[in-house]
Amino acid sequence: MEAWDETLYERVNSLICSHKGAQPLLATTTTHETIRELIARSEGLEKAVREIALEVQELAAAHEREVAMVS
Repeated sequence: MEAWDETLYERVNSLICSHKGAQPLLATTTTHETIRELIARSEGLEKAVREIALEVQELAAAHEREVAMVS
């Protein structure tokens, strides 16, 4: 995971936009280029989902520790 001073939104956004040369999908875009672009976008989304899952897991663990301390 990245630096803690970045918000989750910033980290996820950078992962989604991480592939270089993101191209809009136009009617004139070739099939090969379209597939390559969609694969890159999909990989960015997969990384973003993992980042969100890690954040949720850490928040849940922190919450459980707080509940245990209060009990």
